[in-house]
Amino acid sequence: MKQNDFRGMMPILPTAITPDGKIDEKSQRRLVQYALKCGAVAIGHFGFASEFHKISDSDRRLLTEIILDENAGQVPIFIGVTAQGFDVALNYAKEAEWLGADIIMAALPLINLPTQDEAYKFYKMLSDEVNLPIIIQDIPESANVLSPELVWKMFKEIENIKYVKAEGSNFIPKTKKIIQISNGELEIIGGAGGKNMIHLLRLGITSFMTGTEALDFHGAVVHSYLDGNEEKAAEIYYQKIMPYFAFYDSYPEELLKAMLHMRGVIDHPNIIAPRAKEPMSEIEWHEFNWVLDRIGFRKKWTDL
Repeated sequence: MKQNDFRGMMPILPTAITPDGKIDEKSQRRLVQYALKCGAVAIGHFGFASEFHKISDSDRRLLTEIILDENAGQVPIFIGVTAQGFDVALNYAKEAEWLGADIIMAALPLINLPTQDEAYKFYKMLSDEVNLPIIIQDIPESANVLSPELVWKMFKEIENIKYVKAEGSNFIPKTKKIIQISNGELEIIGGAGGKNMIHLLRLGITSFMTGTEALDFHGAVVHSYLDGNEEKAAEIYYQKIMPYFAFYDSYPEELLKAMLHMRGVIDHPNIIAPRAKEPMSEIEWHEFNWVLDRIGFRKKWTDL
């Protein structure tokens, strides 16, 4: 089993916007600094937490430039290139490489889901056309296409396939299967917002790609476990993360930005229109705030 490249948090940043829907550059830069201060080992954008599917091409380029500039080479930057068309994804990948990204991440299209043969050709095209390491993003919609056997085949045969992000359906047994058939050679990155983080750690996963709403809590779980303190990791996971995650899992788009706004990391909690669902109810907010007080969440990041 090889030594993993990443050990720690690889957060996917949200897209900070002003109330009128424009990119909030100051908040976006603050998000990068927040991730770095929380010990991120890589930083990404244009995942689902970024609302990537609602971002214009011009804003995509601007955001990439802001993140790369603020990071200034401190940690690797990975850029999501998922799109509904293969050629669109390829153009995003080429732009990411040209702008200076270190890694690209690609899921399969959510509409007109490709076959296994088409998926192979897509990732092969990305590898042939862009000279950057590739993260295969295994999402629930594509879980049946991206079987453990196909993922392993692509890792062996496609030069730039280096990682897979595990968050598709049944990803705990699927992760175990990939580890078994690859003998640990294919590095797996945990996802799904941190869901089942402790169980993936126990399987040998060393890095996690989540949102940023409680990056310090998530990082504490990972590093406690990797430092050999499983009990401390489990305590933080079950006493700090899971209580708020009961609400977060139902309203991730809303609560990601709301929680960062509470901490002073972003200036506005606005969501890019249209919203994914109706706002959380008044009673749910009442109970959610009670949970945040109980877990000691309301720490202001005054040095950002």
